[in-house]
Amino acid sequence: MARAVSPMELSAPPNQALMQDRPAQVLMQDSLRAAEAQTGAGASTQNDQSRMVGNLYGSCCLFCAPCGCAKNLFTVQQGYVGIVTEFGRYHHTLPPGRHTFNIMSEQIKPMNMRTVCADIPAQQVMTKDNLSVLADAVCFYNVFDAQKAAFGVDNYAYAISMLSQVTIRTVIGELLLSEILSSRHVINARLKTLIDEATDPWGIKVDRVELKEIKISEQMQRAMGAKAEAGQEAEAKIVQANAQKDAAVILKQAAMEMAGEPNAIKLQWFETLRIIATQGRNTTIIVPDNIEPATALAAKAIAASSSS
Repeated sequence: MARAVSPMELSAPPNQALMQDRPAQVLMQDSLRAAEAQTGAGASTQNDQSRMVGNLYGSCCLFCAPCGCAKNLFTVQQGYVGIVTEFGRYHHTLPPGRHTFNIMSEQIKPMNMRTVCADIPAQQVMTKDNLSVLADAVCFYNVFDAQKAAFGVDNYAYAISMLSQVTIRTVIGELLLSEILSSRHVINARLKTLIDEATDPWGIKVDRVELKEIKISEQMQRAMGAKAEAGQEAEAKIVQANAQKDAAVILKQAAMEMAGEPNAIKLQWFETLRIIATQGRNTTIIVPDNIEPATALAAKAIAASSSS
């Protein structure tokens, strides 16, 4: 029967409403613990009779046990444990190996204790900057408490898969696309922490969570490529402009030095003539009109010696 909600409860803050519903949750948990604490002796006479029949069957199968054809034998494989329930109630846990059990009162369910690699399907997520991405992941986990994994959650593999999908959408939705592409290891660590905390009451230990691939649309890829190319071109122009600025400063200083020393200009001309003479098969030598004849003859001799 539904509980009537008063106007004060409707106007109360969310935290206060949760606090008001908390006594009901505590009562349900107390009822569950009380039910588990009971001995389950509601049909004690019938239970004792079933145990006696099972023990009698086990005694009759003593001679068949060496052949392995007795039905009261169960083999727990390495990497597994056996969860034994008696009349539907947890009784004990069996290690790997061959064991006998009461076929009338006990049931054995194998539980995988090895590390499981779960493939998380791709999730369509909207990032913080309103861009759509497709992300998939892989989750590595193992059972550390077989009793909790068997009775604390229904189909823990399916529960972990659903939890991982929701967590991926939540974490990636809080980030920008640039942060998602550049901080994958941070996202993996956060996913692992959140999923491990949620699965701890189930007896599950999450070892690693890794994003496999992050896909974006082709249009977005072209836009990101154009943006990166424009950034590189702008950076190249800035570098070129700074180089021209530095070169202008150096040339200005060189011109000021040469203005005070005429012979420096002559030496610069000689160096220029040497470069012209050594580059390819140049036969033309340019000589300034205001140079002295002796200087011109010296330049000619230098050019001839360089070409030979």
